[in-house]
Amino acid sequence: MKSITKLAASKLAFVAVAVTILAGCTGTQYNSDKSCSEDYLIHPAISIPAAIGACDSK
Repeated sequence: MKSITKLAASKLAFVAVAVTILAGCTGTQYNSDKSCSEDYLIHPAISIPAAIGACDSK
């Protein structure tokens, strides 16, 4: 019984750390006049909106 509790506690700690890391590595980047925004996960340079040019001026 004690080992099951330790296992559950370690899983909960792992999930908490993973969520904290991911939450700290997300954000939104705006263009200069704030008419468009791009959300990113991990790093702005590798976001999908940036890759497809979602906020590029035409």
